[in-house]
Amino acid sequence: MEQPSPIESKATPSAMTVEGQLREMYGRVAYTHKTHEKMADSYIARYKFIKTVEIALSAITTGSLLLAVFGDSHEGAVVGAFLSTVLLGLTLYFKEGNLGEQSQKHTVVASKLWGIREQLLSLLVDMRDGRAVEDIRVARDAINGELEAIYKSAPRTTPKAYAAAQKALKEAEELYFSENELDHLLPEKLRSMRQ
Repeated sequence: MEQPSPIESKATPSAMTVEGQLREMYGRVAYTHKTHEKMADSYIARYKFIKTVEIALSAITTGSLLLAVFGDSHEGAVVGAFLSTVLLGLTLYFKEGNLGEQSQKHTVVASKLWGIREQLLSLLVDMRDGRAVEDIRVARDAINGELEAIYKSAPRTTPKAYAAAQKALKEAEELYFSENELDHLLPEKLRSMRQ
């Protein structure tokens, strides 16, 4: 049978329950944060793609119409008119889609969730360092209120963005650093003693 860790053996059942809840909250917030980041990334990628297509269509349309005017080509006029119509459709879609605004909304939510995630992490550290369970509960309740407000105003995400977040967190470990990576990021005085 597995022996409890020194922290677990000192913790009261109440503290262990609160810690378990905080860990669950941290996990959910980490996933939601990363999902909103992935949604923002997808809107930005779609925006860049549409802009590239618009530029290409504009160039081809201009070339076709110039060929029609100066080359007296009926085909150039037909191609130019067709591509101009496609370009108009893309422009209208882009106007209605408002991809930049959507990306910004997800970025704002992700930023707020990042702050909450860091608060939860700090609470878990404080709890392990012996902060009173009642103080932790008060802070947890305040965080729950903040989360409720964030979730009420957050735009919806897609299963594709959630899958991308899951891959980023589980496979790419985007939320974690190795000891060596941390040591390279920190000033020399704050580096690990294990070197």
